[in-house]
Amino acid sequence: MTNQKGVNKMALTEHEKFWNEISQIEEVDYDDEMINRLLRFKAIQCHLSGVHTILDVGAATGAYSIPLARMGFDVVHLDLSDEMIKTAKENAADLANIRFIKHDASCLDVFGDDAFDLVLCFDGSISFSGGKAGNVISEICRVGKKVMLSVSSKSCMTATWLNYCLAKLNRIHPSVKDMMETGYFSKENYDDADELTSITELKAYDVDELREILEKNGMNVLECHSIGSLTHLYLLHLYRQNNKEEVHKKINEISTNKEFLEICDYYDKYVMPSGMGSFRRAGIFAIAEKP
Repeated sequence: MTNQKGVNKMALTEHEKFWNEISQIEEVDYDDEMINRLLRFKAIQCHLSGVHTILDVGAATGAYSIPLARMGFDVVHLDLSDEMIKTAKENAADLANIRFIKHDASCLDVFGDDAFDLVLCFDGSISFSGGKAGNVISEICRVGKKVMLSVSSKSCMTATWLNYCLAKLNRIHPSVKDMMETGYFSKENYDDADELTSITELKAYDVDELREILEKNGMNVLECHSIGSLTHLYLLHLYRQNNKEEVHKKINEISTNKEFLEICDYYDKYVMPSGMGSFRRAGIFAIAEKP
């Protein structure tokens, strides 16, 4: 069933349900999530000169939108999930300069071209849109003068998919090869996908693919590289030597170390720009602006 604008209501409802369920754990940082957030916020702070208006697409419970509003920017917090927005509103109850909108990221028709000085779109908003991921990228490029985004890494998701199928099916599922070659997964393509994952659709990228898409959308790409690769590798060593509680403690401790964050940032940009990225959260990061 579709509405007048061609949006598939059934698919939209599935996405809403998925994100409403995720909202229950959105504010809990697992593994390297905290460091990934800090690396992105570090990048945001380097690109705030001349910025007055900010749109955060897929803003979830407000990890970026609320701190930016507290810094004095006029912020629009956009998300598809009622539960995410509810939590964000509670966290921003004292703020008058943040507006909340429930909307599908693949069609930002409520905004005009170049409506915002800066558009953020992190984590699942793009990649978990699956076949509509390209639409999300096109829309944030249309409404933003400058954009900062992250997407799932094809190399990391291939390893994740391999783990899913060996752990749950005890065999290599055809979706592993498809993920490795195309970065795309849809449950509709496999008869046994429900046994594998609750994810309906996913589109992962590599660095060159994302850069090319941004350029085709008329953007000058300032940065496009993996994010969180060094922490991902560090996690592997930690898990070899410690239990989960100790790993969590050590990650929390090191996340407050500015020198560690600087090393992680340098590693992503200059040592392994096409690495697999973060263990959790989207592992490829880009900044682009209109000419």
